Amino acid sequence: MSSSARTSRTDARRHSFSIIFQLPFHQDEKNQEETLAWLKTLYYEYLEVAPIGRDDEYIDRVIWGAFEKQAQLDGVIENFLKDWALDRINRVDLALLRLAIYEMLSEPDVPLGVAVNEAVELAKIYGTDDSPAFINGVLGNVSRHIKETGRG
Repeated sequence: MSSSARTSRTDARRHSFSIIFQLPFHQDEKNQEETLAWLKTLYYEYLEVAPIGRDDEYIDRVIWGAFEKQAQLDGVIENFLKDWALDRINRVDLALLRLAIYEMLSEPDVPLGVAVNEAVELAKIYGTDDSPAFINGVLGNVSRHIKETGRG
């Protein structure tokens, strides 16, 4: 790696999204844990930037948490889809939803509105023209539900 730099939480979230997005393309790998670690290393080498300190810890927590809780996160997504099936969601939107819902459920220092807004902003960059509204709609409903029932 040729350089190292501190990232912002927004950058750390973008890095997490990129790694979470790539994992389904490697589902046939024998050892998913090794695959996830390999993806993280490969991604950082490509960027030639390695997040450090709290940002690296955050990325690790989020990518591993989203990986380990994928079935739970997908269940939450399915509960808030209207006339839509999980397998019809494009991969970018699905990765963004998994990331944001993981944060909403498991990262108490991340305000619900921040998780929603950051996912919408990433959808504007990486998703389709319809992605921001779709992401906002699903996450807005999830956020309201969490406010009513709590993060647990």
